[in-house]
Amino acid sequence: MWPQSGFMHSWRLCCSFAYCSLPFVFVSNICQVQTFFFITDVESKHLNKFAAYFTKQLKITSLMLKRLLFASFSSLLLTSAFSQGTVISQENFNSGTTLPAGWSQTTLATDGGWIIGDPEALSSDAFAIAPNDGNAIVTNDDGCDCDKSADVLTLPAMNMTALTSAYLLFDLYYINGAYQGNQESFELKASVDNGTTWTTVKSFDGAGDWRTEAIDISSFAGSASVTFSFTYNDGTGWNYGAALDNIRFVEPDAVLRASLAYAVAGRYVDAIPAVLPFYDKFWVGQHFSVEGSISNDGFVPITSFTATWTQGAQTASQTYSDLDIPFTKTYEFVLDLPAIEAGANNDDYTITISNINGGQDNDATDNSESVNVNVEGVEPVAGRKVVLEEGTGTWCQWCPRGDVMMDFMAENYPTLAIPIAVHNADPMKVTVYDTGMGGLISGYPSGLVDRADGEYDPLEFEKQMIERLLIPPTVSVEHNVGYNATTRQITVESHLHFLQQMNGDFRIAMVITEDEVTGITSTWRQSNAYAGGANGPMGGYESLPGLVPANQMVYDHVARTIFNSFTGAAGSVPATNPAGSTLSFTSTYTHPVAQEVGKMHAITMLINNATGEIVNAEQTAVPFTITATNEPAKEAVTVDVYPNPVSDVATVALNLKEQADVQLRLADVTGKIVYEANMGKLAGEHKLPIRLQHLNAGTYMLTVNTGAEVTTKPVMVVR
Repeated sequence: MWPQSGFMHSWRLCCSFAYCSLPFVFVSNICQVQTFFFITDVESKHLNKFAAYFTKQLKITSLMLKRLLFASFSSLLLTSAFSQGTVISQENFNSGTTLPAGWSQTTLATDGGWIIGDPEALSSDAFAIAPNDGNAIVTNDDGCDCDKSADVLTLPAMNMTALTSAYLLFDLYYINGAYQGNQESFELKASVDNGTTWTTVKSFDGAGDWRTEAIDISSFAGSASVTFSFTYNDGTGWNYGAALDNIRFVEPDAVLRASLAYAVAGRYVDAIPAVLPFYDKFWVGQHFSVEGSISNDGFVPITSFTATWTQGAQTASQTYSDLDIPFTKTYEFVLDLPAIEAGANNDDYTITISNINGGQDNDATDNSESVNVNVEGVEPVAGRKVVLEEGTGTWCQWCPRGDVMMDFMAENYPTLAIPIAVHNADPMKVTVYDTGMGGLISGYPSGLVDRADGEYDPLEFEKQMIERLLIPPTVSVEHNVGYNATTRQITVESHLHFLQQMNGDFRIAMVITEDEVTGITSTWRQSNAYAGGANGPMGGYESLPGLVPANQMVYDHVARTIFNSFTGAAGSVPATNPAGSTLSFTSTYTHPVAQEVGKMHAITMLINNATGEIVNAEQTAVPFTITATNEPAKEAVTVDVYPNPVSDVATVALNLKEQADVQLRLADVTGKIVYEANMGKLAGEHKLPIRLQHLNAGTYMLTVNTGAEVTTKPVMVVR
């Protein structure tokens, strides 16, 4: 799935609300739409608000890690801001629970509007305020569900005649959420005529955590009386609220202060763009990267700096210019480190920022950080491919990230990755596939990597695929794909060659996917949590609306069928498969007229039914013929069944190049044997009748076993 309007293939996080399966971070997932069928209206409201709260915090995987690394820095910044510049006045609300002298408020709310107290005590289910060193002043719309469309907190008038410049600093906790179409807002306003008229100084976005705001109010310098106010508006709906603390007026100094907020190593995905952490293996020759963040801890804007990495005698630098990083804000940068060599690589890299605004800041002790890079250079084994199944849906606001990673994997690993988008509750849904996926994932977007070791955030697909590609295959998978344009039937003849003895319940599943799928109705619109860039960049989705119109959406890797169940066809593979033996299995799909065969791929998956794991797989375009260089060592026997469908007697036509013991076996969809016959030693051409009048209507699997070779064909019985 990707935006049609000229953007790069999409990159996105996806679930109905918020989901992360990364180390150290787990946000409770309530993404599956079925969940809401069992929730009361009030419960549903709180779950929606809870989810919206977390969507404001989640950007991409690397940002989740950054929040952890950044936490200690943030707390230091909140306290150190008091010592920067000259404090003219300040209020931390720790003297009591009544408004300080000279402060006032107006409200339409029944709970009293702005309330001073412990922020945790003033929290509610969906507006859970973190502690912030004592009291804060809070207006909580979630806890009240009353009219907070005009909660105005007014500060004492300020004489600024003696000032040439000034800042208003304060700690803000504000989500900027919406519920049932009602958007909350929070603004700082100013008046120079004793409140007769007001000018909006700034409208605030959300962060879902305490952060320091630094507002330049120098334009009011020289005024004899300036009044500032904070206005919270719940949008006439049931929303969240806002909290303030440590409000102070400061005359700024001219001291340059910069620090390295964090540095983290990982895989740079340029289409997001972002560094994804937690990689411990790279292909030999690939580069890993370090993402860092420079923070401006002073009033002087940072306009340029140099970032450097050093490891032993190696070093490299990059200069960033034409910047405008104001006080309390950060700027993220990426440094490309050396290519990975084979074997283990465990080194400490020092990341340093310097040359701030062409010089040096007042304290360089916080300008560097050591980053340990512990990775292994590896190479994929031959003969293995990896299936990536992603649960997605047009309704899923975070699903753009899953689509982005699916495109990324397809484009960067075209011969190794097999992406399949399994849609839920939208026009591309395939019920049997959707039901199977829904039983293995806890929300959307989530994905399966060869259906092994649980579910993953799509951002982890590459990391997990690398691990799978290091496992030597036990079976090779190939297939021929035919197409009849008259009947629109796709026929996939799957071939297995067992590289070692494999006994057990193994099954073949055939999947057809289609690219460039489009629709015109409203159900084809893509919900998009990345609209406006509030949740970070995501391959162009940040420039698209919250509901991307259907005529701007193109969906790729869309699953169109899975034959004949999510777990594969029972009886398609014998219970005993000696090393060196081969097997062929035929499955079909007749596509609707609206689907385009020229944009389809056929996929053969061998599934271990005991574990659910995909053992190996193959993907090709439709149609496809195995070339002479990779044709499997088989075809000692050819098998055909006619008529098919059949109502009474089917004929099995055999052509054996050499004499062999022939066994026929017919199984139903559950794997139960309904017919079995040992035909003895045969050679050449034979036509063997099988009477099927006693069987119920349905699809059966006919297996012809000649010892070293097994061929399976579907037989449809009609009544």
